[in-house]
Amino acid sequence: MLPTLLELGPIKINSYGLMLAIGFILGVTLVRRECKRLGINPDIIADGAFWTLLVGLFGSRLAHILLYPSSYSWRDPLGWVAFWRGGLVFQGALLAIPFVYWYVRRKKIDFWPFADIAASYIPLGHAFGRLGCFLNGCCYGKRSDVFWAIPFRRVPFDLSKEPTGSPAYLDHCARFGLSYWEDKWSFPVHPTQLYSAVGLLLIFALLMVLRKKHPPFCGFVLPMYLTLYGLGRFVLEFFRGDHNPSHFGGHLSDQQVFSLLLAVVGTVLFFYLRRKAYHSRDNNCDKA
Repeated sequence: MLPTLLELGPIKINSYGLMLAIGFILGVTLVRRECKRLGINPDIIADGAFWTLLVGLFGSRLAHILLYPSSYSWRDPLGWVAFWRGGLVFQGALLAIPFVYWYVRRKKIDFWPFADIAASYIPLGHAFGRLGCFLNGCCYGKRSDVFWAIPFRRVPFDLSKEPTGSPAYLDHCARFGLSYWEDKWSFPVHPTQLYSAVGLLLIFALLMVLRKKHPPFCGFVLPMYLTLYGLGRFVLEFFRGDHNPSHFGGHLSDQQVFSLLLAVVGTVLFFYLRRKAYHSRDNNCDKA
């Protein structure tokens, strides 16, 4: 839709990278503020957030390379690491969870009280990332005639120049007969990026209400988030139109299989922690 927000000579401000940065900075700021209540040094959180970001980006990029190897070439070596252009698979970022566990334990911080705070802001930051997807034009939906369906513009919009995007526009030119030199818009599609952003904000609101008002047990936020996100992503995939690969007979995309596994892991962890809390004398999350 609008992959480049501002261009000053050789400097480009990409909408996707900017929205990722806003979501990350906002999330870290809110986590640092809440951690003060637990007596955790906010500088420890800031340092850990930096390394967590690097691990998460590495995992997200690696997952995208494995799923979409044809999108990468040694003729464009920068493309392998240019995450600000897009090309991140969120499930790969979950590689950061074991790193965070190791980091907070190393800093002698109780993991589950910290996870209740940090994990509740993951869907908020992720929602900003999905807004970045919308502006970038990636992760688009299937063609649709619902009144809220959205077409994606040609990039550049000038018909005299070679098109470089948007992904939906290029796809529809290749598959549905649009012309690079006559049409400026793709066919209308489901705005799956916005569906995802709204769903993530609802998950964020639910987790915050439960954590603040009715926490069932210490440590519930992370497994509940994994379960809700996994189920939501599974359903969302039925509306996606960007050809997520499938190695499971074509009935389910790889993303749907991963999402179901994520939901199962979250559910198992939820009931494990609930059972552990039931048999524990101390289920106080207001300590570090």
